[in-house]
Amino acid sequence: MILITYEFLICFYLSILIIIDCSTTSSSILLNRLKKHKTITFQSTLSSPKELNIEQNMKFNLTCSFLSNFPQIDIFWLHNGTLIQSFISKSISNEEDSFLAVSIVSTISIEKIHFDMNGFYQCIGVHQEVYAQQTFSVNINLNDISLIPVSFSRDASFVVHTVQALFEPRNSISLLCRISEYKKKECQIQWFDPNEESLDMLGENTDLVIKNATFELDMGLYTCQICCASQCQKLTSFIYPTEEDEQN
Repeated sequence: MILITYEFLICFYLSILIIIDCSTTSSSILLNRLKKHKTITFQSTLSSPKELNIEQNMKFNLTCSFLSNFPQIDIFWLHNGTLIQSFISKSISNEEDSFLAVSIVSTISIEKIHFDMNGFYQCIGVHQEVYAQQTFSVNINLNDISLIPVSFSRDASFVVHTVQALFEPRNSISLLCRISEYKKKECQIQWFDPNEESLDMLGENTDLVIKNATFELDMGLYTCQICCASQCQKLTSFIYPTEEDEQN
């Protein structure tokens, strides 16, 4: 059953990263292609619609998701061509021969959006010269021009986190969970394992680093809890480390 599940997950990731008929291809060939074909792909199914209409002074959320088989990618957000947020990562692993597929989601949240937030939002996922991007068109329906304009640095919350990670045995895996720099002072981030026990294995920024993960000990749903003032949100990350015999 585990082998079937693993083959299904490989096929799922490969069908997004590379167009291929999984039914006619063995799992070993799929793995070899995934190891050699390094890319980043925008995931529309986990992202916001490309066009949004929203009333002024309403809560605003914009979500962008990428699927990648690089250990780390950088995330950039732009508004009408101007950089408004970036999440830069340093790779903790150089295991190019080990298969890895991760799904990463980044979200902008604003409690009360203002008309000057109209326009085009662009999210970009980058690893060196490889990148993927998506542009969203946001139209704010104006109803009161006397309101105080929203400031990205003061009012917007930017979050990025790893949703899923499927990988062969490797020295370490890093799960993203970060909030924008100007919100860090008022927020606390805590990771929990699949048994809901708190973890203290933070790496770069507030990422969770798991060393030498195994299927029996580490597979499951991890939770990153972000608490700002009196409000908390929980973001989950599912990791699937394969067994040695699942690769053959």
